Amino acid sequence: MKIIGYFVIALFAISCLKVGENSYYVRSTGRVEIKQTDIPETGTVNQIVHIQARAEATNGCWSDISFELTKTSELVYSLDAYGIYESFGTCPDVMVYGDTSIAFTPIKTGKYIFHVTKSATETQTDTITVTGEI
Repeated sequence: MKIIGYFVIALFAISCLKVGENSYYVRSTGRVEIKQTDIPETGTVNQIVHIQARAEATNGCWSDISFELTKTSELVYSLDAYGIYESFGTCPDVMVYGDTSIAFTPIKTGKYIFHVTKSATETQTDTITVTGEI
């Protein structure tokens, strides 16, 4: 059984060395900072509310910035941004941006809470008060 483990580790090490014929290569998906959000203060049941957000990454190794709105409980949501980080050892000194407009449709009245992940240490909380009146 140990031999199989060593074999898998050796294959993994060899596969990492051959990428781009470079001895340094990293590719991962990671969280990107959300710098700006626009969440309306009010909304109406079954009417679309547009949530806008802008994220930015600090260098050109980042790409494909995407946003994820996740329902965490009945009236609580979280908004996060992710990107792909890929480097062969150096990264261009440019900012990478991602923008989104999410069409959110509340299905019941109440105060919806949105936790926006601004950075690894900062979360912003916004609310939308949803009524049944048009």
